[in-house]
Amino acid sequence: MKRVSKLVVYGLVIVGIAIAIITTNVKPLPSWATANQGQQTQTTRPKRLKITVRVSEPDDLKVSEGEEITEGEIIADRERERNRLAAQQKQLQLSLDKLKVSSITPPDIPQKIPAVMALPPVSYLEHEAAVEKSKSAIAQVESELELKQEEIKYLSTVKNLDPIILEHEQAKLKQLKQKHTGTVRDYQLAMGKMQSAKDSRKYQEYQASLNSVRRVEEMNQARLNYQRQLAEYEQRLTDREFQVTQLQEKLNDVENAIATLSMVKSPYAGTVRRVKWLGQSADGTLTAEVTLMVRSDREAEREQRRNEVPLPKQQ
Repeated sequence: MKRVSKLVVYGLVIVGIAIAIITTNVKPLPSWATANQGQQTQTTRPKRLKITVRVSEPDDLKVSEGEEITEGEIIADRERERNRLAAQQKQLQLSLDKLKVSSITPPDIPQKIPAVMALPPVSYLEHEAAVEKSKSAIAQVESELELKQEEIKYLSTVKNLDPIILEHEQAKLKQLKQKHTGTVRDYQLAMGKMQSAKDSRKYQEYQASLNSVRRVEEMNQARLNYQRQLAEYEQRLTDREFQVTQLQEKLNDVENAIATLSMVKSPYAGTVRRVKWLGQSADGTLTAEVTLMVRSDREAEREQRRNEVPLPKQQ
């Protein structure tokens, strides 16, 4: 009997050692497996739940230690940050819409400068005729003067000639000389008029050449101005497109930032046991850890029934 008892004791010791070895080698389930089990067992509530939140300022944390909260109640809400981003989003959208509807007027194409009529052909026939006429008059008067001078010379040699005749002829000679002076003056006047006409024509041709050069310069200047205005117009279009792209990128960033500012709500009802501030990140946001003591299913049902009890009617 003693031998049998010893064998039983040895057997129990060996079984205990084997169980200890098996227990030691068994690994715990991973977190995702635990989460799946928790999803399968919907009626099971955790007793304690730690919720990590990120806020912009301490006031964004809406719960405090010892506070009773209900399921779905807001734990953290970055309301001020959301309002600031919403205002920025509105301002960016207004600027973007205004920039898109703004019109940029292209420069006007320079008009062609109308052609100028050429100078009419010039003729000096009238002036030349007046000159020739005055020259003929001079020649005729000079011929008459020469004859008259010879006649007077002859009469002066005639003896016993009546002095009245000689005086009369000399008077005619004097008239011829005056006539000659007049014809010479007419010739000079005709020549002066013809020269003035030629000088006037030269001046008109000079002015026409200046106008032609001036028109070419104006056309070149108008072309240069148009090219400069066209380049400025294209640059304004490029600048507006760049500004639209920049505003759209900023608007997308703000919208993405708003999308990340979701409210953190409690998944269960319970009591906030602890609020622990973990620190501040490089972007200035604060990180806090909220420890929630979750109410049991019975407590939740009891509270729900209590809330559903109608108040007594007042007499």
